[in-house]
Amino acid sequence: MWTVSRTQRIDALKALLAARDRTTVADLAVELAVSPRTVHRDLALLRELGVPVEGDRGVGGGLRLEPGWSLGRVHLNESEALGLLLSLTIAEKVGSPLLLDDLRSVTRKIGAAFAPAQARRILALRRRILAGRTASPMVLAGYVPPRPAVTKALLDAFARRRVALVRYRDQRGAVTEREIEPHYLFYNLPVWYVLAWDLLRRDVRSFRIDRLTDVEPRPDEFRLRPPGPFLDAVVDARAI
Repeated sequence: MWTVSRTQRIDALKALLAARDRTTVADLAVELAVSPRTVHRDLALLRELGVPVEGDRGVGGGLRLEPGWSLGRVHLNESEALGLLLSLTIAEKVGSPLLLDDLRSVTRKIGAAFAPAQARRILALRRRILAGRTASPMVLAGYVPPRPAVTKALLDAFARRRVALVRYRDQRGAVTEREIEPHYLFYNLPVWYVLAWDLLRRDVRSFRIDRLTDVEPRPDEFRLRPPGPFLDAVVDARAI
């Protein structure tokens, strides 16, 4: 098992490698106040962890990180992690040929960083995100980016499968209050919709997220319903 001091030393070693175009084992040993043998062991561990440390053979050879490799631990809270995964999912489903190969690789690496239970939860969330085409000129004419407070609360309810109390302004400007189960998110660039089960009307409804004026997640959890009616609602959502 690693000790805290070794964990800190590994991080310091990565930082030294990232800060220099080229260095040597001897220099690293001096900087870290350890023996060259310890540096060799730590470098071997970094390579096992996937850090691309390159070394030149022979007299005068040195060590460096593979060009273009970025360094650092990024600690994300749940909301930030979900936002990142949503962005990757949308980019994948939109299917840009310029980005798709890299996105698949990045998504795999991010997925591998999560514990198995978290990874299963993330996969389940990704299946509930749908992407269509660019919104029509009629839809775009009335589009205004949604408020961050609204999207944050809705995303929380969506991710945790919580009932949400929402206030919604329809096409005519009338505002109604609903309790909904947010089952799916649907994206028609740049317009987001939530495909939900309306508890009052006992039916599937689609809501443009930019028309939500308020969202309040409730403590009540809901079970996912069969997907068919929600997928059928995608066609209706494109028209509003």
